[in-house]
Amino acid sequence: MALSRRALLALPAMLGGGGCRSKAGRVRVAIFRGEEMTPLAHALGHFAAEGLDVEVIELASTSKAMQAMFGGSAEVVTGGYDHAIHLAAEGRQARSFLVLTTRSPLALVSRRIRRIEDLKGANVGISAFGSSGQHFVNYLLHRHGLSEKDVKFAITGGGHSVTVASIEQGRLDAVVTLPPSLAILRARIPDLAVLANGTTIEGTREVFGVDQYPGVCMMAQAGWIAANRDTVTRLSQAMRKTLTWVRQHSAEELQERLRTRAGLPEELEGLRATIASCSPDGRMPAGGPEAVRQMLAASYPNIRAVDLGSTYSAE
Repeated sequence: MALSRRALLALPAMLGGGGCRSKAGRVRVAIFRGEEMTPLAHALGHFAAEGLDVEVIELASTSKAMQAMFGGSAEVVTGGYDHAIHLAAEGRQARSFLVLTTRSPLALVSRRIRRIEDLKGANVGISAFGSSGQHFVNYLLHRHGLSEKDVKFAITGGGHSVTVASIEQGRLDAVVTLPPSLAILRARIPDLAVLANGTTIEGTREVFGVDQYPGVCMMAQAGWIAANRDTVTRLSQAMRKTLTWVRQHSAEELQERLRTRAGLPEELEGLRATIASCSPDGRMPAGGPEAVRQMLAASYPNIRAVDLGSTYSAE
């Protein structure tokens, strides 16, 4: 089945029928642009092997994917776990049932600015308003004595080519990257300043204060999970097989499987970062939810009241 890249218009937030049961084996999974594990599971035939007919819908950001899920255009989201906590603070439940990466996929880079403290007045690129990238930047700004009002956010749409061009051509002062675009920029701009990097274990410790940070998860509305236990189990099994496959193969082999999603030679380094970030077992790491809540507190002060146990489950 070909990947669907159609634009989706989100319906009002609670029209999704969160407790409705899916047709047997049929699941629509919305992902953020650049997410690789779900398309890889599809390409490897792991969904089909579990008796699932999965449609992968690629959108600009996790926030757009969540809109699709609550609007009824998708049942499942693969995206930033931070959104599950943010939505819980608004009284809406999206629950993680499988952790795919134990590092953030995000980094903040610049060609001319060398310190986060010097971002005041800068134009900063993010995939979408309300995205994980915007949460990440807000957190970094607050840690360094600034606020989100000190920068101007610009929307890149999350595509690697736009992200890379925005820095290469000087259209933006700084931009949030994913591993592929970070690898391309590093190869093309030797003096690129990486202001913060969640994709490495050292960066995870420095930025978030933990060794394992739940970055990308597979999530659904709590009611849908309860009504579709067998489907959730089969999705989890398919994705665990994919995580195992990734850990056992090289970046070159991963690139061959992804082809059109990761075709540039420079992206191999980004794929190595993806491999290193894979969760060993799909379980929520100890201390991970609290680290994510601390990150979100810079954007949403009321986040501290959220019951973290309602935002994830062990499958």
